[in-house]
Amino acid sequence: MNIFVPHQWLLEHLQTSANTKTLQSLLSLSGPSIERIENREGENVFDIEVTTNRMDTASIRGIAREASVILPQSNVQAKLLPVLVATHDITTDVSTFPVLVKDEQGLCSRVIACVLSVKNGESPEWMKKRLLQCDIRPLGVLIDITNYIMLELGHPSHVFDADLLGDTMNIRSAHDGESTITLDGVTRTLAEGDIVIANKKDEIIDLVGIMGTANSVVRPETKRILFFIDHPHTKNIRRTSMRLALRTKAAQLNEKELDPTLALESFQRGLRLYRELASGKFESPILDIFPEKNASKKIRVDQQEIQRYLGIKIPPAQCVKILSGLGCEVEQESDVFFITPPTWRPDLAISADIIEEIARVYGYHNLPSAILDTRIPTIYPPNTDFALEHRVKEVLADLGAQEVYSYSTVSTDVARESGFELSSHLKIQNPLNEEHVYLRQSMIPSHLEILEKNAQYAPLTVFELANLYHPQENDLPFESLHLTITSEESLDTVRGYLNALLCELHIPANFVELKQEQASFVTIQIHTQGDEILDVGTLATLPKNRFSVDLTWARVLYVRARNPEYHPLAKFAPIREDLTFTLPADLKIGAFVSSMRNADSKIVNVEFVTMYHQNVTLRVAYSSEEKQLTTDDAAQIRQSLIAEAQKLGATLVGQV
Repeated sequence: MNIFVPHQWLLEHLQTSANTKTLQSLLSLSGPSIERIENREGENVFDIEVTTNRMDTASIRGIAREASVILPQSNVQAKLLPVLVATHDITTDVSTFPVLVKDEQGLCSRVIACVLSVKNGESPEWMKKRLLQCDIRPLGVLIDITNYIMLELGHPSHVFDADLLGDTMNIRSAHDGESTITLDGVTRTLAEGDIVIANKKDEIIDLVGIMGTANSVVRPETKRILFFIDHPHTKNIRRTSMRLALRTKAAQLNEKELDPTLALESFQRGLRLYRELASGKFESPILDIFPEKNASKKIRVDQQEIQRYLGIKIPPAQCVKILSGLGCEVEQESDVFFITPPTWRPDLAISADIIEEIARVYGYHNLPSAILDTRIPTIYPPNTDFALEHRVKEVLADLGAQEVYSYSTVSTDVARESGFELSSHLKIQNPLNEEHVYLRQSMIPSHLEILEKNAQYAPLTVFELANLYHPQENDLPFESLHLTITSEESLDTVRGYLNALLCELHIPANFVELKQEQASFVTIQIHTQGDEILDVGTLATLPKNRFSVDLTWARVLYVRARNPEYHPLAKFAPIREDLTFTLPADLKIGAFVSSMRNADSKIVNVEFVTMYHQNVTLRVAYSSEEKQLTTDDAAQIRQSLIAEAQKLGATLVGQV
């Protein structure tokens, strides 16, 4: 997120000789990035990017705190000035406070409140100007003060009309379907988990951490106010703000782990401004409910560790100065530091975080460039599975198939067409639209949509290697990587794609068997070297003379030959011939081809060529490593082949 910081306002918290350009240069090098300097209301205003892990810098005070540490590293004078606050009696006893404040569900880690008599009116011009410089519209002094301290110290606050409020404030979770009208006049329907404040009649008077409601807002005639700071649970604020699309400045701050310890300083700053600008007078003590205070743990860092990380020895005294300037408590024992981070720095949790802070403030640009003087880091071998995925895609593309990318989420109609029950699909709770409601369990319906949209290029073959999602009880979905090929070409062509893949994976064709499961599809089974039979996918017939191959990629990787054997080129030329056999109706082509390969040791290859009715043509290659085969040798091998075919009930067509 970005914040606006007027230069003159910053100087009320930072005493420095640096001009705007120097501030921009040095802060951007070692701290918050000042993206630009704008002229707003006749003054220079910094536009600063604040990262979500550094919400302590999302205010005038936070930027001043950073600058007071960073600028002296470049010999620029800078000193953090104290915050001007008003003090008053503080009580933790709810019974002594004029309004009964309840938080029985523990939805806020801290609540601070005080009743004041005030005089409402316009804010002074200097305050209006600063609010406008930060893109906030002035609304009257009572409300402007809350916005002012939010910008100045980074903690949102709220003000109620005490006479409209009643004598009870009950912080609770909203009821599902409950509604309220917020300050902008919009009726908001709430859900369980939204944090609200209700009065004695159980009417909502505040949407905590986001926006107030119309029934408790201060009016021109307001004489008494209840000034209020709460520190609600961040997850609830984020969820409510996003669901209601109500992204107020307060919501953006409250959802990002603000430090409740700093809330009292912000509250006392507000009290001072009410006293000075609205003639504020106390009608109650300050109620401070803070049941669980944050306790920062000590972090151990030694000087050798700092030098090992940064490659440079920074003097211990300079390390202590940097860390102390950042608000850390530093105890030093010889070369070892024990650091207690300030409560507003929850991002400092381990020694590496502390070393990073030292390097950041010291200046990354001041660290010397040095050649690596330790051993070269281990170079891990490339991911062979990923390389194989890439190679398989190349093979399919070379054969003319088109790689496509389809959405992991599908519509209700597409989910029904997948062959799985709709109830077995995982449904997205907040789908973007009706086209993306369920996580897919098959890519085939999506591929068919792609083929329909590209009918002018038919016949097409498309393929995709991507995840499918299957539900698991009490767990995240099981993600299964699948290779799916969907084609408008002939069945023989689709089988050709499959054979090419098996060849690339070095899976012998005689290890593959197609097992008929139903009329519309067959199961692709592979026999492993250990005589294990594994189902790796399906070959299906689809409507409109389309076909698909769906392979479970993990199983394909399991059966592939990881160390394929290399066979050198034969010394002697093979003899090749085409033979046509008539097969019985119950004999599968795959089993027949496998038997033909095993009919004689000199048969080195058998390829399926074509099929017409029950006639199957095979291309057979004969070869020997000992001599060049003659026609007579080929005739003997052929007779072995024919004899093996006859055992299976097949007969040779014609004569050779």
